[in-house]
Amino acid sequence: MRSIASKLPSRILRRIFEYIFWVGASGTDEAEQLVLPIGQLDILPILAVNHAWRRRAAGLFYRTAVVAIGTSDIASTVIGPRRVRTNIQLVLESGYAPKTTRLVLMTIGHMPPVDLAECLLASNFSTYVWPAIDTLYFFHPLTKNSFVGTMALEVQDEAIDQVNEYLAESMPALSHIYALSGTCDSFGLFALDDLIDTRMRNLRTLAAVSQGPLKLGLDGDALNLTQLTMRTIAQCSTSPASISSAKHSSEGDTLADSSHGIENISRNISGAGTVGIPHVFAESLVSLDIGPILPEGIWSPFFGIDEDSGNPDPQVIADFACLRYLKLVFANPLSSHGDASRRRSRQASRQHASPGPDNAVVDGRYPLFPQLESLKVEGYPYNIVLFLENFPRSRLQHLELLKCPHKFYDFSLAAFTNLRSAAIYIPDSPHARREEDEETWIARLFSEPAPELRFLCLSAASIEDQIDFPAQRYRIDGLLNLELHIGIRSVEIEKLLAELKYLRSLHVV
Repeated sequence: MRSIASKLPSRILRRIFEYIFWVGASGTDEAEQLVLPIGQLDILPILAVNHAWRRRAAGLFYRTAVVAIGTSDIASTVIGPRRVRTNIQLVLESGYAPKTTRLVLMTIGHMPPVDLAECLLASNFSTYVWPAIDTLYFFHPLTKNSFVGTMALEVQDEAIDQVNEYLAESMPALSHIYALSGTCDSFGLFALDDLIDTRMRNLRTLAAVSQGPLKLGLDGDALNLTQLTMRTIAQCSTSPASISSAKHSSEGDTLADSSHGIENISRNISGAGTVGIPHVFAESLVSLDIGPILPEGIWSPFFGIDEDSGNPDPQVIADFACLRYLKLVFANPLSSHGDASRRRSRQASRQHASPGPDNAVVDGRYPLFPQLESLKVEGYPYNIVLFLENFPRSRLQHLELLKCPHKFYDFSLAAFTNLRSAAIYIPDSPHARREEDEETWIARLFSEPAPELRFLCLSAASIEDQIDFPAQRYRIDGLLNLELHIGIRSVEIEKLLAELKYLRSLHVV
């Protein structure tokens, strides 16, 4: 293998390395939420002894520092009960440390914060100030109860503080954080809360994915933050995710922050300060991905702050002047039938009544998204047609709807005049006329003018029922790519090919 590697051209070897390099943590569902450049870990033993590989892959490997804790690899460094794989020593000895731009810090299996701090210190990462590292990938999928009863909370908090201190002091140029964690301190704050707070002024990207209720104590101006992702997954996937700005006194009391943070809408976090997204977030954000959030309080995270009281002011709504990408994932979607569900839907439709065409503001009660280009909505349980009127439909170029059952068959593309791509999930329905409703809706969809639409993906909960496409002239004839994850007969495919003259790609499942 080594002799082959020595003879391969550098560009070929680099492509092979890149293919291996960007992979998720194998065997974990959480890896789907956070892609990590950890493929090199499997090649590190060869890199350590093979000069040809190191020389050809230097630009790729030495620009990423890796500390992987909790592996069973026999070549790993043993630190107490833990095993560590790292290339820190190789990077430092090679002289590439000033050019290293990324740190991957990951744990495998259940690991208390004390072990994490101990192994990070033993890896020698914190012995050097890395001037060029601007990106951190933090993967610590520890279930929140794994250390309860075995470690004093004071010791746990001290270890979390140490990890944050090591990272903050070693990476002064940090501006992008991608973090997945299942642990928090005794106040319920996210594991990297202190690091995020310290670097808030310089942060451009923040992706925080939590396996527990997500809670950040933001205490700084995010002047440059353009991409914000806040998600809750795994064991708390049924609980609404939330972001709070909460500070704690020395006695442990929770104090509401008067100027910064995102509203805590979680019922599982008691005593947290409730505030809205600060205007400084609204002014800089280009991309926002948040969820799960409660559909009953959809606009609450967008409230501005009253300057006098420091409390959320429903009459002050932030203008998201730069936001182009928005994804909203809702918690506890209602079923599509039942009297109670219908009553709640009607009530919510009145409460969240649309402000009019193309995001026109009414009484200052709705956030504005004047530059929005891409909108993804998942699990909205109320009237989806009215809800979409809260956004600039004529500006949208990309639309994705998933699991939005109420009034779905009233949805139309007519108002989305500049839409270039759409991915729509047809919700399951217990009604006897479901198949007929689907066919009628699809017929209307294909007959509506959508001159800019180039990509369309239709998915359904079941592909067993065969859908008949209407024998009519299609008005989305500019379509280039079509994906159908629905039941369809071969004769219907022939209809599509005959009508869609410019179609380049057809994918049918």
